[in-house]
Amino acid sequence: MWRSILIPLTIALLVCIGLVLRPEFFDAMSLLLTLGGAVAVTGFSYSKSQLRGLWNAVAELLDGESVSTDAHAHELRRLTELFRLHGIRALENQERYLKDGFLRYGVGLLVDLHNEEKIRLRLEHRLAHFAAGAEINRQILSTFGKLLPSFGLIGTLIGMVLLLSRLSALDPKGLPSALGLAVLTTLYGAIFANVVVAPILARLQSVAVERESSMLLTRDWIVMIARGESAMIADNVGAYLRERQTDKLEEWAPAGVPAQR
Repeated sequence: MWRSILIPLTIALLVCIGLVLRPEFFDAMSLLLTLGGAVAVTGFSYSKSQLRGLWNAVAELLDGESVSTDAHAHELRRLTELFRLHGIRALENQERYLKDGFLRYGVGLLVDLHNEEKIRLRLEHRLAHFAAGAEINRQILSTFGKLLPSFGLIGTLIGMVLLLSRLSALDPKGLPSALGLAVLTTLYGAIFANVVVAPILARLQSVAVERESSMLLTRDWIVMIARGESAMIADNVGAYLRERQTDKLEEWAPAGVPAQR
């Protein structure tokens, strides 16, 4: 929680310091045109629920700590040993303590359902829902990142028009503001697109790929337990899961979360 508060406060503090030290780099009209225009068009292009989903994903990115695939495989190995020793009742007792939501959901299916096909279908439905949400988040950020330089260019053209009108009217007092609008809008568009949006997009995408990989492991593990195959791989479940992950990543073309921006 503290990270989601600390980072915006740090950015606001740096902006205030820059405003005091270098006021010539700040112009309210240029900022409103570049950032406000891109936000308005992006908000018009997507629904409220989609924008809310992106907001929640960014908040989770700032708050949460990602769990590595090895740590996730270790957790699955622990659960496998418990299942071998005490049966499904052990998984039911562990369900409330599982931090991974998808794993907790899968264990709940194991406890409540006994049909392998139904369990698989529900897990794949949840996995597809996650992949769709990740793709929508990528599209929103990609659109926003493209609009920022575009509105920067629009601001530059507006500034040039104002500059030419001031020159034709022989109004030298209006030249600095028109020239500042022309230059700063391009600067703001480039900074926000490449320094703010691009890193967030790259980080969200990498987290989504890692998350989807862990969810694929969990799906395979749940189906394996439903089939009663735990005893077959109990001696080396970690290596088994890593091998399955490697095979999945080699054959998996992530339509929901493309590898390139």
